[in-house]
Amino acid sequence: MFSFLANRSLSFKLALVCGIPVLALFAISAHDILSAYRAWQKAQAVERVLNIAPHVSNVVYHLQRERGTSAGYIGSRGTAFGDRLAAVRSATDTHLADLSTRIAYPGRPFDGVNFEGPYRRALLGLEQIDTVRNDIDSGNIDVDRLTLYYTQIISSFLESIENIKFAAAGADATRPISAYIALMRAKELAGLERAMGVVGFGSGQFLSETYERYLSLIAKQEHLLSTVTSHAPSETLVAMNQLQGSPIEQQVRAYRDVAGAAPFGGSITHVSAPDWWAAATARIDALKDIEQRLSQTLRAQAQNETREALSGLGLLAATLSGLVLGAAIVSFWVYREIQPPIARIIASMRAWAKDDTVTDLVEAERGDGIGELARTFNDLRHRLEENRVIENERTARERAQTMEMKLLSDLNEWLQSSTSTDELYEMIGTFMTRMLPDCSGSVYVYSNSRDVLCGTCAWNGGELLEHIRADDCWALRRGRGYSFRTQEIKFACEHTKPHDDSPYFCLPILAHGETVGMMHLTPYGDVCEEDFFDNYQIAQLAAEQISLAIANSKMRDQLHQQSIRDPLTGLYNRRHFVESLRLQVEMSKRRQTPFILASIDVDHFKRFNDNHGHDAGDMVLRAVGATLEQECDGDELPCRIGGEEFMLLLPETDVDQGRQRTEHVRQAIERISVRYGEKTLPKITISIGLSVYPDHGANPQELMRTADNALYKSKANGRNQVTVASLSLETGDAAPSARDDAPANISALKQELAARADELTGTR
Repeated sequence: MFSFLANRSLSFKLALVCGIPVLALFAISAHDILSAYRAWQKAQAVERVLNIAPHVSNVVYHLQRERGTSAGYIGSRGTAFGDRLAAVRSATDTHLADLSTRIAYPGRPFDGVNFEGPYRRALLGLEQIDTVRNDIDSGNIDVDRLTLYYTQIISSFLESIENIKFAAAGADATRPISAYIALMRAKELAGLERAMGVVGFGSGQFLSETYERYLSLIAKQEHLLSTVTSHAPSETLVAMNQLQGSPIEQQVRAYRDVAGAAPFGGSITHVSAPDWWAAATARIDALKDIEQRLSQTLRAQAQNETREALSGLGLLAATLSGLVLGAAIVSFWVYREIQPPIARIIASMRAWAKDDTVTDLVEAERGDGIGELARTFNDLRHRLEENRVIENERTARERAQTMEMKLLSDLNEWLQSSTSTDELYEMIGTFMTRMLPDCSGSVYVYSNSRDVLCGTCAWNGGELLEHIRADDCWALRRGRGYSFRTQEIKFACEHTKPHDDSPYFCLPILAHGETVGMMHLTPYGDVCEEDFFDNYQIAQLAAEQISLAIANSKMRDQLHQQSIRDPLTGLYNRRHFVESLRLQVEMSKRRQTPFILASIDVDHFKRFNDNHGHDAGDMVLRAVGATLEQECDGDELPCRIGGEEFMLLLPETDVDQGRQRTEHVRQAIERISVRYGEKTLPKITISIGLSVYPDHGANPQELMRTADNALYKSKANGRNQVTVASLSLETGDAAPSARDDAPANISALKQELAARADELTGTR
């Protein structure tokens, strides 16, 4: 620790001496203020609970009445208290609704007093009150069960109030709160006593279990009431003494004596359940009055404690803030007495680092440590200047490296976001101009056949050949980078000839262990050979980024082609054709030009499968697909819809041109000769149906349906022919009718359509 302080600067030591006491005082002050703030918050929470306690007590009071009335009703088997149930329940519901409107939770008003947990348990229990009431009305519940249900809810309500005794500060506050809680518990036991008494007097006998519980409740009440008299304020003691000598208490005691003698032969017939109910209720009401007066006293006491806590908090905050501020001012004054000489020395050091003509420090004449520091600095000035030059050079190199890394990162991000190879190569040329400004370069990528490399992009005037062979480059032949330097033994790549003996290097572009291309770099401008070859490493990093991007682009193009091409024939599939047809409809609508949609079907294709096998059928489909692709040019688009069904899109073509073009296609397919094994398959013919936009439809679905209907007509008329849809097909006829110019009648047409269905069943 001492060694650490001995090696610190004077400014640090000074700040340490001046700052630590201030920080310590601030921390202690903050702790005390926070403790006072929490005490004030807890006092507020206690006050809030005491403000809501009378309303909770009202709910408990009416739940006790409902419990006692229900117990009397069940205990008397429905002969007593039945007329009171509705009024008692209504009063309970009214006070519950009043309590729910008074309790809200803005922020966390009951933190520290554990009010919410028991209160929510009580509300959860009240969700079943309607079910319990129905069971009481129907007599499907016994006294013990209903008493337990109401008692648990009442106990949760009382617990939510009782928990404030753990938050009260000091014995003076805890004693009256303990008396208040004991009084509430005693009142609850009085309610249970009332319920047990109603059961006993209502049934005409006190069973042993009821009798024992009855006596236990009386004993517990007496214990709680003694607690009240021990802790309650003087005005509460006066009220309790008045109650003890009142006729209400004497009447209850008399009924207790009757109940106590019942198991030993005493008669209780002269005391009815309503009589006991009235006496017990009057006593409970008297206890409730005492509770309300005690509650008022506690609320006033809580309000006073909250005000005192708040004023104490303010006084403490003001006092401690003043102490902290005073300590900070004194520490700042001491610091200012010592810090300026050190600051002047530092300022001179900075000036010397910029200007050699700065004079020596005047602090060097001092005999203390500050003077020694100034004298030592005079000897170090020149060394610092030299170090500054070295540092500037290093910083420049680091800045250049940082820029290179950023360009590499940007290059990778842009390359990965490219959507086509052309766009990818354009990005490569743009980034290489910035990343390798001292180099002219070009990039070559293997063709799909991998027999040659195609020139893709160049920058800074780099020469770009259309094609080079892999054997023409030493880097590709050796599988690693190749540098051509001005040295005695060297061999130039064939793709650089005729070569002027200038330096260059070639880097193979590798991705996933496979060579995808090559980067060729030469000096640009007047850059020297050493500076040129300094770009080798960054060029390698750029080649790595480019390789992954090229591989991903090729893979993306390959996957795209696989998604839109039919694997058997190589033609576009139905998905791509439908999208192309939709785009053609939109384009023709804008340009107001027609186009032809041809539906093509191989005649009697099922016979090829049945007679020669499915492999022969596949050969027929491939031959038809190849012929369609050969015969179509420009924007004409053939595709395989499925099975032996094909379609052909002829943009900007009218009916006559479409008939001529498709007839030419039909004849070309008819000339196909397919060899399967050692034999030649039967002649292949197709039937074609034509629809024209917009005469036969304004959307792809109508045009395809109309073309299919025309195809059915070609089938019905004998196959191997082209049929143009008539205007009647535009209305959506499912198949040609006998009114079309077909030589077949309705029966023949049905037979043809049935044969067509058989063919479709045999396709794959």
